[in-house]
Amino acid sequence: MASTSEAMPSSAMEESPNWLEMPPELMTSILQRLGAVEILNSARKVCTTWRRICKDPEIWKTIDMHKPVDTWDTDYDLEILTKQAVDLSCGELIDISIEYFGSDDLLDHILLRSSKLKNLCLMNCFDITGSRLSQAVKRVPQLEKLHLSYISINIEDIELIGQNCPHLKSFKLNKEFRRPRIENDDDALAIANNMPELRHLQVFGSKMSNDGLEAILNSCPHLESLDVRRCFNLNLGGNLGKLCMERIKDFKRPNDSTENCGFHPRIHEFDDFDDMYSSGYSDVDEFSEGDFYEDYEFSGGSAVSEEDDYDYEYFDI
Repeated sequence: MASTSEAMPSSAMEESPNWLEMPPELMTSILQRLGAVEILNSARKVCTTWRRICKDPEIWKTIDMHKPVDTWDTDYDLEILTKQAVDLSCGELIDISIEYFGSDDLLDHILLRSSKLKNLCLMNCFDITGSRLSQAVKRVPQLEKLHLSYISINIEDIELIGQNCPHLKSFKLNKEFRRPRIENDDDALAIANNMPELRHLQVFGSKMSNDGLEAILNSCPHLESLDVRRCFNLNLGGNLGKLCMERIKDFKRPNDSTENCGFHPRIHEFDDFDDMYSSGYSDVDEFSEGDFYEDYEFSGGSAVSEEDDYDYEYFDI
């Protein structure tokens, strides 16, 4: 009978590779694919070699932290982990994205320790205030990209952000879009008057009219992409629409598909007629339920503050 060693294929007898002997730069590249939470909670605890690699600031130049929507009960604190990740970057952080959590305290921690930061993305960070953000960005004058979705922010905040970030090239300000369509160009004028170096602009669900869009086009001559999806106050059937098509390489119209918009747009529906009328709704604006759901003709403003505690109902699209 043949011995066990003779029966086994020679390849199986070969010694398994020693992963610890892998070049550090290759191991760094592999660990970066795990994500910040996995690195902090698991990978750095495997062995001393991995722990040393996980402390390399190179790993933490880009940080993407988000709270899974379907698992709110986690056994770790995302704010604490984010602060740890920022500290490990040793001031080398360039790009950070935060979604579904965050606070003014966390924002201060990030911007105080990240003077080289160029890209900041905040999505559904309901406890981060526009007033703190507009002041805190003074610490990162090299900021080139600021993307905000469902953040409480006013006109003065937008103006300060533009003044404090003179190199801003990409700005996103995405809000809920609502009926009725009350025109308001304040956000558009704040952008136009304070962000002249913009190359990319997304203002999803804005209440701006043609006047606001014209102001942006006149004051932001370097625009290469412009996204005005769900900005239903705009009338682009005439010369303004032609101008946008001629000047802007990548132009998204109000009724274009919301696919690949970079976030989860939501439709706002008033709970009752009292909410409608308190928002400036008029019988002139009467519409059929079929139109409501078929055309998604939503936008406009509301006299009701977005910060008031109303029981809203949202629909993902």
